[in-house]
Amino acid sequence: MNQKGGCGKTTIAVNLAAVLKKGGLNTIVLDADPQLSASRWAKQGGEAFPLVVHPLDMTKGARKVKTDIRELAETADMIVIDCPPELREPAMLASLLADVVLVPVTPSPLDIWAAEAATDLAHDARELNGNNKPIVILLPSKTNTHTVIAKDLSQTLATMEGQVAPVSIVQRVVLAECVIAGSTIDRYAPSSPALREMEALGQFLLQFK
Repeated sequence: MNQKGGCGKTTIAVNLAAVLKKGGLNTIVLDADPQLSASRWAKQGGEAFPLVVHPLDMTKGARKVKTDIRELAETADMIVIDCPPELREPAMLASLLADVVLVPVTPSPLDIWAAEAATDLAHDARELNGNNKPIVILLPSKTNTHTVIAKDLSQTLATMEGQVAPVSIVQRVVLAECVIAGSTIDRYAPSSPALREMEALGQFLLQFK
C-alpha cells in the first residue's frame, strides 16, 4: 500500500506472492487496483502464469469485500492484496483485515510524503482493531545505490512510524521484462539479484505470519 502510484506496489505484490508460493505456501493475489495491473499481468502469461490473481472490487461495500476476502482466505495460506493508490477507503479496509501492511517507498520526497500518509492510515486501522495488527513495514523500493538520496532513504524511513525492512528492492530492468513476458521473477530470471531480493523480503515477512 502507498497513497501514490509508481512506487512498485504491483511489481512487489506479484513477485512476492510468487516466491512465497515457490516456498511451499499456497498464495493468491487480490487485485484491488481499478487499473487491474496485476490481473493484466496474469492474463499476459496465460495458463503458464504461476499464480491465481483475483480482481477485487473494493467499491462493493465493506461487508461484502470482507466476506469475499475471508472466503478466499479459507483456500489459501497467504493472501497478498495489491491496493490502489490515492483511494483512502479501500486502503483502510485492506488495512483492517491485514496482518502486515507493506509500504514501498521510492527515494523521492513525493513518495516519502505519500508513504507517511499510508503509514498513518495503517496505524489508524491498528487502533480501530485494538490489537497489534496490522504491522507496518516500510520497504525501500526502486532504489539506485549510486544516488545520494537512495543512500539516505533508509535513514529517512527510520524516522517514520513503522519497521524498516532489512532489504531494498533495487530498480532493475529485469523486473519490467518479466511483466512483458507474462512471467514472475522466479521463473524469468531464476539466478538474478532481483529474485534474491524478493526471496529475502519473503523470508523477512514470514516471521509475522
